[in-house]
Amino acid sequence: MHIKGKVAIVTGGAGGLGQAMVRALLEKEAKVCIFDIHADRGAEIESSLQSQFGGDNLSFWLCDVTNEKGFKEAFDGVVARHGQVDIMVNNVGIVSEKIDIDKMLLVNLGSIIRGSNLAIKHMRKDEGGAGGVIVNVSSIAGLEPFFTAPGYVAAKTGIIGFTRSWARNPYVKDLGLRFCIVCPTAFMSFIIPDPASQALYAEDLKKIHGKDGFEDPKDIAVSVIGLLEDDDSNGTILHTRPKGRTRRVKIEVTDE
Repeated sequence: MHIKGKVAIVTGGAGGLGQAMVRALLEKEAKVCIFDIHADRGAEIESSLQSQFGGDNLSFWLCDVTNEKGFKEAFDGVVARHGQVDIMVNNVGIVSEKIDIDKMLLVNLGSIIRGSNLAIKHMRKDEGGAGGVIVNVSSIAGLEPFFTAPGYVAAKTGIIGFTRSWARNPYVKDLGLRFCIVCPTAFMSFIIPDPASQALYAEDLKKIHGKDGFEDPKDIAVSVIGLLEDDDSNGTILHTRPKGRTRRVKIEVTDE
């Protein structure tokens, strides 16, 4: 896919990783729509990036991805404004093992399924769409067990199962769709401001992060761009790692 001129939605676009992906898409001259529940942060990012990339190329949409009606209205609003959606990046995620595990499951898995389904219905060629790419952000926690966040692991594992299932659809090429997964190891963001308040066994979690180090969200964004530009990336699970430790690894391609 040539990204220039394409219309992209990034959920959780006001977070650390979301911002990096938004900027990377803008640098490729895409028209980017940020979906996020944080109004002040989203408006600030919109103002800052519009001054750099132009007002027509970036817009912020206040959106609660756990609200089915609101999510659809925001998606439909983007279509009404730009005429289409070519790229859907379902990136939003939270950690809340202790505070609200039900909300965490709704955000981390429910919204990815809902966002994907909205994009599929709009993009699929057999229903009048023009095709497109859906990138779902999972985690190393979707590939490996972590006793510090079992609910988070369950949700991130679910993302992989859902996305792989669509990628294995024998009609995916006829539909004009591609499905990809990005699994970051760990990165500093608004998602983990205080691990002790959101995960189990905080000291163990800190040791894990201290041992493996953190990724730069900008590097993860580069991986996302690579998946979008690779027309053969359907079904790819990309596990990114901290810089200097084989950052990008193509784990699996399900499109045979």
